[in-house]
Amino acid sequence: MFDEDTITAISTAPGVGAIAIVRVSGQRAFAILGEIFSERKNKTTVSDSKNNFVPESHRAYIGYIKDPSGALDPLGADKIIDEVVVVTYRGPNTYTGEDLVEINCHGSPVVTREILNLIMTRGARLAEKGEFTKRGFLAGRLDLTQAEAVLDVIHCKTERQSHLALSVLQGHLGKRIKEIRSRLMELYTRIVAGIDFPEEVGDLDLADLEPIINESLDELKDLAQTARSGRFLRDGLKLAIIGRPNAGKSSLLNRLLNFERAIVTDIPGTTRDSIEEPVDIRGIPVVVIDTAGLRETEDLVEKIGIERTTRSAEEADLTCILLDGTETGPLGEESLMAERLKELARPYFVAVNKCDLLDEKAIAKIKEEKIIAGSLGDPIIISALSGEGIEALKDVIENFALFDNSRKEISASLNERQGALCLKSVEALSRLAESAQAGLPQDCLASDLRLAVDALDAISGQVVTEEILTEVFANFCIGK
Repeated sequence: MFDEDTITAISTAPGVGAIAIVRVSGQRAFAILGEIFSERKNKTTVSDSKNNFVPESHRAYIGYIKDPSGALDPLGADKIIDEVVVVTYRGPNTYTGEDLVEINCHGSPVVTREILNLIMTRGARLAEKGEFTKRGFLAGRLDLTQAEAVLDVIHCKTERQSHLALSVLQGHLGKRIKEIRSRLMELYTRIVAGIDFPEEVGDLDLADLEPIINESLDELKDLAQTARSGRFLRDGLKLAIIGRPNAGKSSLLNRLLNFERAIVTDIPGTTRDSIEEPVDIRGIPVVVIDTAGLRETEDLVEKIGIERTTRSAEEADLTCILLDGTETGPLGEESLMAERLKELARPYFVAVNKCDLLDEKAIAKIKEEKIIAGSLGDPIIISALSGEGIEALKDVIENFALFDNSRKEISASLNERQGALCLKSVEALSRLAESAQAGLPQDCLASDLRLAVDALDAISGQVVTEEILTEVFANFCIGK
């Protein structure tokens, strides 16, 4: 599974920048560097018997990348491609577990491509997506949860995403998985020993089995629940704002964004089409969808907008039904939409806007009547204009995304792959507990226990196939 080729790639983002980094990893990384690099200060050079550049580990060198083919510049001197700072790392104490070179050059795309091409002419090949991290995993420098966290760190858009990804990258999730696995593996060993040596060891006592299984089940169920919040934290949450014309949907969007994104007027039907904007709500990446107002209309364009409103609510992760607190008529359209969301089992909450125009008596009446009860609780009283109640609205979004706020301080959050495997382990342990209570033979217990351990091994990468690795690293960029 381990590729012995020397690989190279540009590790910085495309485009012009002050600095770019070209990486080289593999058995010939230092040899290739010795062929193309000359130090600016010869007194720091260390040479072997072939007079090649042999750098020390974890040290930076300043010098020049030259074309060793004998090409000359217009003045007849050796062709210098760029002045660079080279950082060298000797394996196995490197990111990839191999000899690793990072060439810090000027950020011109022309310069970086020329250096990259020069390295490839000396025997390296272009790295595949995520291959540097993949090699680090295969070398045992990080487990699979940490490798996946690298991608999360790269793509994070909020501070909360960053903290969560860094926690996993530091090994907190992998450590929890390994601790649970260790307990289960000890049980498995004892059961197998009893099967192989019935007279000397005998069957495992149920009193020894139950506490460990129950403790492991509790921990794994707790971890499995983080997969839901993990999806919202990684992929974002879609929030649709629906309601009648002039209920204040566009004003609420602008309030959440803290700038005037949507046009706000007193004319009903100003918003004809859905507007989608990303916003960071307490570290949760949320795409807020401002929709056309719900009402009966003969306007063809507005009808299409209202159809899109319904579709947005049905497809959103969470819907806010926004009511105008100054309106006293029946809530036909809103009630129908609430019933539709209930039928589809789509979560929604109700917010009553324009509380800045209401007196205390009117607000108390709204709270008492509860108008339309949302699936997530009682209506929230807000003012999109003044900002009153907006923090309470954000509370609802945060609580929903983080599983009723119980995940606010989590140090790990499973992704979809990890969550599915965690549930698989939970199912196997649940069957094990039932089998033990039913008095089934020890080999049946061992079989369920082995399935639970294998699922945990797949999470951390202790047992992994090439197919899983391909899936995990498919979304990485080249150069990481």
